[in-house]
Amino acid sequence: MKKILLLCFALIAIPLFSQEGTEAKKEEVNQVFQKVYTEITLEDFENTQYGPDNLKFIKSKDQEGSIQIREQYPAEFNNSKKYLGVKVYGKKGDTFQIFPAKPLEINKYCKSISIWVYGKNFSAELFMILQDANGTNHRISFGKLNFLGWKKLTVNLDSRIKQQDQYLEQERKLRIMHIQYQPANQTIHPQWQYFYLDDITATVRDKYKDKQSDEW
Repeated sequence: MKKILLLCFALIAIPLFSQEGTEAKKEEVNQVFQKVYTEITLEDFENTQYGPDNLKFIKSKDQEGSIQIREQYPAEFNNSKKYLGVKVYGKKGDTFQIFPAKPLEINKYCKSISIWVYGKNFSAELFMILQDANGTNHRISFGKLNFLGWKKLTVNLDSRIKQQDQYLEQERKLRIMHIQYQPANQTIHPQWQYFYLDDITATVRDKYKDKQSDEW
């Protein structure tokens, strides 16, 4: 009887110990990740000025748009005081481009890029045009803005986006060229659409350097 009880206890304990080991391993990996990677802010809209010149689109009777730094009802994170308001009048097939008011460059190895967005339940899609270390532009999607309220949208960068320096003393950067907003409404007539942007951040680490000397 004692042998049976001990066997039952062992069978129950193994999954528990296994689960505890898995959780501990995850925590260890997370701690290593936090030591290697840091999140840096590229644009917080607190001290930069945005105006008509930062918004580009094909101007016609069917397209309008404007952007403005706003201070009412900022996002409740990172002690935010200001953010960028965007309103456009358009429909599916239109493209609105928001150009940075200052260079947004990343000189470290970048794992992901994030942006805080206040959605208004429009099924539009938000993109970013990112130039890699080879000078090639990539359009990365943050997905549809079919939600209400502030939300942090994140995109992981894949191997297509080249980041490594070609030579040891020739550092190359990633550059955010502009943000694209594409309406999704298929109505005959355009409609006004609104969304708001705050902190643009990047999760980065130092680039690996070749420290081995070939002079021997």
